Amino acid sequence: MTVQFDFSKLEAMDVLDLACFIEREAEENYVQLATWAEKNSPDAARFFQRMARLEGQHDSQIGERRKALFGDQPSRYLDCAPWEVEVPDYEKVGTTFTLQEAYALALGAEERAEAYFNQAVDYISDPQTAEILKGLAEEEREHQRLLKQEMATLEK
Repeated sequence: MTVQFDFSKLEAMDVLDLACFIEREAEENYVQLATWAEKNSPDAARFFQRMARLEGQHDSQIGERRKALFGDQPSRYLDCAPWEVEVPDYEKVGTTFTLQEAYALALGAEERAEAYFNQAVDYISDPQTAEILKGLAEEEREHQRLLKQEMATLEK
């Protein structure tokens, strides 16, 4: 179950901290999926490894932006909840899956991440943080575009 956010009660730094937590969790979950896929679907495993790297890059980028805006201020939240914003839907994952199914799982996760960042923007008054969140939503849309493009090549 996804943690529900009341963005109206969060400050700009909080939203960036949560974004880092979410991207980190997404990376961990893609690594897990890659591990599961290695034996039965090497193509899916490579795909999930690539997605894990992208999520790790997002985490680093958000962390750098947070530090630029807020210095070394400690987070007011702990990264200990199952955020499940940008996590593949494990209920749809069986013991084996095709590359097409891997793309579909990732697409759903990327759509949820875009929705999270778009929702957060509506509550942020700090223009720099709002721009960061808009940029993150755009990156999630770009991931969706790439996934759809990859899915289309498999259908040919």
